[in-house]
Parts: sequence; C-alpha cells; structure tokens
Amino acid sequence: MRRIGAAASDTLATLMAEHRALDERICQLGRQRFLTPDEQLEIRTLKKLKLAKKDRIAVLERRDSFDRRGNP
Repeated sequence: MRRIGAAASDTLATLMAEHRALDERICQLGRQRFLTPDEQLEIRTLKKLKLAKKDRIAVLERRDSFDRRGNP
C-alpha cells in the first residue's frame, strides 16, 4: 500500500496555502465599496486561479484516498 509521498504532501500544502492567499486577496478586494476596472479584472483572474488550485487539490486528495485503500 502506498502513502502520499513527501513531494506530493509538500505540493498539497503549497497549493492549499496559495488557495488561501488567493481567497484572502479576493475577500480584500470584495470589501471595497468600488472597484476599478483593473480590480474587477483582478478578481475574475484570481477566482479562476483559485478554482484551478481547488481542482488540483481535489485531484491530489482523491489520489491519496485511492492509494490508501490499497488500489493500484
């Protein structure tokens, strides 16, 4: 049975930290009363990046869960 490797664990931790940082910036911009067009674009871009990070995190977690059940 394989366990999540150190490299995969580090990658997962990095992705989670980056996801949190993106969320914090999105929240920070969201608290502003008005956003410039550049800030609006930034929010859209950050949300896309955040979703991509979330998808990558889910893949790694699924792979780890699958590996822990003893499947090849």
